[in-house]
Amino acid sequence: MATNTVTGAVEAARLPAQERTTLWEYFTWSTDHKVIGVQYGMTAFFFFLLGGLAALGIRAELWNPATGDLVSNQRYNALFTLHGSLMIFLFVIPFMGAIANYLVPLMIGAQDMAFPWLNAFAFWLIRRRG
Repeated sequence: MATNTVTGAVEAARLPAQERTTLWEYFTWSTDHKVIGVQYGMTAFFFFLLGGLAALGIRAELWNPATGDLVSNQRYNALFTLHGSLMIFLFVIPFMGAIANYLVPLMIGAQDMAFPWLNAFAFWLIRRRG
């Protein structure tokens, strides 16, 4: 009897963390608040690196702005806006989510977050929209 991918995903999500065999399975289908916090943190760090690359482009252009070697004025403005948007919406907000997901249940002594599936779904929405 063959199982489809949705049924396999639901079965993998029901397994305790110790019974998940691969790292991919553990980080993909987990509803554990600590794992979701780490996922938020890794995603935020990735976007931090992208925002840092945009900042390096800005700095490189400011090295000698009179010549305009690297980018045009319009492209510079777009790069500056991209850097700001990346750092605020795709680094700061997910990083705050990482801290909240990881620490708040531990600080209040809860076993897990309320609605753990919704918590995991919110992470995957941020990851898709990035």
